[in-house]
Amino acid sequence: MTDELMISDLIYKELIEEITPEESRVLKKWLEEPANRALYDRIRQKNGLGRRLYEYVDVDSLKDFRSTLPAPAPAAPRRSLRLRYALYAAALVPLLVAAIFFGARIGGDGRTGVSHPEIVHNSEGAQLILSSGQVVDLAADEGRPVVLAEANAVVDARDGERTLSYKKAEAAAAPVPETAVAAAPAMHTLVVPRGVNYNVELSDGTVVYLDADSRLEYPVYFAGDSREVTVSGRAYFDVAHDAEHPFIVRTARAAIRVFGTEFCVSANGSQSVTTLVKGSVGLFDAGSGEQLAMLTPGQQAVVSGDDCVVQQVETLYQTAWKDGYFIFESKSVGSIMEELSAWYNIDYVLKDSLRDVNITARIKRYDNVESVLDILSKTRSVNFKRDGRVITVIN
Repeated sequence: MTDELMISDLIYKELIEEITPEESRVLKKWLEEPANRALYDRIRQKNGLGRRLYEYVDVDSLKDFRSTLPAPAPAAPRRSLRLRYALYAAALVPLLVAAIFFGARIGGDGRTGVSHPEIVHNSEGAQLILSSGQVVDLAADEGRPVVLAEANAVVDARDGERTLSYKKAEAAAAPVPETAVAAAPAMHTLVVPRGVNYNVELSDGTVVYLDADSRLEYPVYFAGDSREVTVSGRAYFDVAHDAEHPFIVRTARAAIRVFGTEFCVSANGSQSVTTLVKGSVGLFDAGSGEQLAMLTPGQQAVVSGDDCVVQQVETLYQTAWKDGYFIFESKSVGSIMEELSAWYNIDYVLKDSLRDVNITARIKRYDNVESVLDILSKTRSVNFKRDGRVITVIN
């Protein structure tokens, strides 16, 4: 066994906590060299092996996992599903360690010897547009009150996510002058560009999770008989209960009326998709006000043109993005690339012959797009080639 393969095997054993004391001493000795320590840290970091170990656990089914492997030998007596899965993983993971190890030695992706800058997702770049038209860069105010003439808010940054909170501002900043409260509430617009995500806690305690390439328009405080906001893009709403003041979400095609519930809205152009997780909501035509549907948990309404189609769905697939996952259930490569394009702010090239190829996988929304593409390529449905910020999908 070469030194590289031996060390990769020891790193693998350490990660799964099966390394012996003698092997641990050998590994520690190797780590005394600064260059080796740097390589080890790279392998263990969240964009390296530690993450990739779980990529295979996250593939949605044994069928998908087996599709990443060479054709098996003629069938042996059938074993339990769990045992067979474990055997595949045990055989594959050391190879992953070695692949990362050699790739790190070569540089970049381990194939070309060319090092590409990482393409990562982040939470910086969101902007707040005030009613006056003034634009506030929220990244510059992380962890501090955003003191404005028409309202106060706080940028709360925790666990890699940022939330613009109007409710917490009550204790963190001076109160809004009474003259401002007496007038109609100012309207703010939170703009979340491609490659960014952001959350906002409204004055009533409602929390809205905005995905990349989305925007939300809302008042700095709610006045009157209802609480109304307007959204485009994709957002998840956790609405604070208030039976006397219904919460209304407006899109270009529909108005969604709720009292206290959780649901996801995807609104782009003439189509609006609403998926209900908890509670109940009513959908109304944005123009005529005509009631289109009443949803119960687990139902999804797609409003497009003059049609409103209600269907039963697995809500996990529709809302996983909020919890940090891509879940692709027989999803077309074209749709997957659209989602990755918005999340990582990348462009892509895709032949028509590959656009409708379906992939099933469950993947963490990693900071590094290469990790996601690597998992998708393991399905052997498609492969990827990167040139800067352009990803080309190939056979």
